[in-house]
Amino acid sequence: MSNFVERFGPWALVTGASSGIGEAFARRLAEVRMNLVLVARREDRLRKLAEDLQSQHSVSTRVVPVDLSQDNFLSVIEQATADVAVGLLVNNAGIATTGKFLDNDLGSELALLHVNSRAPLILTHHFGRSMRQRGRGGIIFVASTVAFAGVPAMSNYAGSKAQALVLAEGLARELRHDGISVLALCPGPTRTDLWPAGSDPGPAMPPRAVVDLALKKLGRTTTVVAGWKNALTALATRLLPRAWNATLFGWVVGGMLRGVKPPTLVQPEQPHTTAFNQGQ
Repeated sequence: MSNFVERFGPWALVTGASSGIGEAFARRLAEVRMNLVLVARREDRLRKLAEDLQSQHSVSTRVVPVDLSQDNFLSVIEQATADVAVGLLVNNAGIATTGKFLDNDLGSELALLHVNSRAPLILTHHFGRSMRQRGRGGIIFVASTVAFAGVPAMSNYAGSKAQALVLAEGLARELRHDGISVLALCPGPTRTDLWPAGSDPGPAMPPRAVVDLALKKLGRTTTVVAGWKNALTALATRLLPRAWNATLFGWVVGGMLRGVKPPTLVQPEQPHTTAFNQGQ
């Protein structure tokens, strides 16, 4: 990562930076002397993180408390970044709903769609154009291992992660000649706040390990699955009928969520693990 700042700097913008994978991205990028734009809803946590990064690594930071589920979020971010060159965008923020889709509140399902799908699309379009003008940059989409199959009890969440995966893969081909590297990061169970009370995700990776892998692979590949067991799971979905995949994922995730009282909404701001990922 010796030339990381030269290639992707001088500023990185991380959504969902207040905890979990997003916070891990911010801390790791500060270690290599990237300046940080920290985006999330919880201003107190963002300011504490910004102070830590400034004192420990002498980097510049900007705190942008904003709710990505709201229609006007981009204008807040535009104003905060108008005079800086964002060379790395980390679309990490995410929320999850669990339980039967028809039993859940529609507003909660739409909020998930706005944060997990609409916001990354808008941010990528906005900052991607600036990167193209400079002829360099990087964009990371935090997807999930559930992006590879339908997942009963997390149907909308898995669908949003599938959209992130496919969008990233397509953009990687579109933008490679513009000097922009695009990566779809697919974590499995990760130690974050995503999981609701009563759930049991089993062994989980630390966020730092997920982030280290993503930054190592950015510019070298298009899609990376964190953890060898998760990589085998993703590979298996290519070999089995899709209906089988949904059944198997439903069985596994159903076991993880067995102790949860439905319906459950994980509020924006919670880092994602996705029944395997991240944060808002």
